[in-house]
Amino acid sequence: MRIIIADDERMAAERFAMECRDVQDVEVAGIFDFAGDALDYARENDFELAVLDVEMPEMDGIELGRRLRELKPDVVIVYVTGYPGYAAEAMTKVRADGFIEKPYSREDVLRCLENSKLLSRRLTKRLRIVTFGRFDVFSGDKLITFRSAKAKELLALCVDRAGGNVTMEEAIDKLWEDREYDEKVKSLYRKAVSSVKETLSAAGFDSFFETGRGCCRIDTAMAECDYFRLLSGDLEAGKGYSGEYMFEYSWAEDTMVRIEKLLG
Repeated sequence: MRIIIADDERMAAERFAMECRDVQDVEVAGIFDFAGDALDYARENDFELAVLDVEMPEMDGIELGRRLRELKPDVVIVYVTGYPGYAAEAMTKVRADGFIEKPYSREDVLRCLENSKLLSRRLTKRLRIVTFGRFDVFSGDKLITFRSAKAKELLALCVDRAGGNVTMEEAIDKLWEDREYDEKVKSLYRKAVSSVKETLSAAGFDSFFETGRGCCRIDTAMAECDYFRLLSGDLEAGKGYSGEYMFEYSWAEDTMVRIEKLLG
């Protein structure tokens, strides 16, 4: 795992780098006194973990983290700071993956590195969902293909609910609106549920789609999604919105109205 460290306190940055020595599979790729230099490096080089101070001249660590997230959505970002009050801001604006409060111990650093390695490995095969425009699901950069159009639409409905339960009755009403609510249409629903599970399992995301008694849902924490980012308050996500949201599904129009209200 390659690491960059951005901290205008050079001694603090070098101390963190020193604690990384002799840790298996960890390489400190760069130490930067200024956020701009770290950003320039990020444009041309690969790394998995960015360790950032919060208060830096010219550009603070929150803004640097936000820009790094735009450049490298899957980078792990950890803040090392003496001001734990910044945690809420970093979670909202950057979706930070961790914090280490100064003064810290070697055990704090080792724990951070271990957690970051585990998170980085998981993100290398990240589920990515696009809702602005057409609805599509990706494993990293690879499009996941659904054998059944209704299975894909059922997953889209779950994404639209952003982790809330979708009941069998609601799913049937949306996906088979012209069908009578009977055992035959219930069977179609169950087949769609089974198809979603099989497709996601084959892609390596077994636990993303969850089912309960007469309902289904998704685990939003497992996916990167433009709509979820917007709901969390990240208005930058709205830059990808051009007036369309899951345009292939008529039931998505109500949510499109909500998106436009959020964007003002």
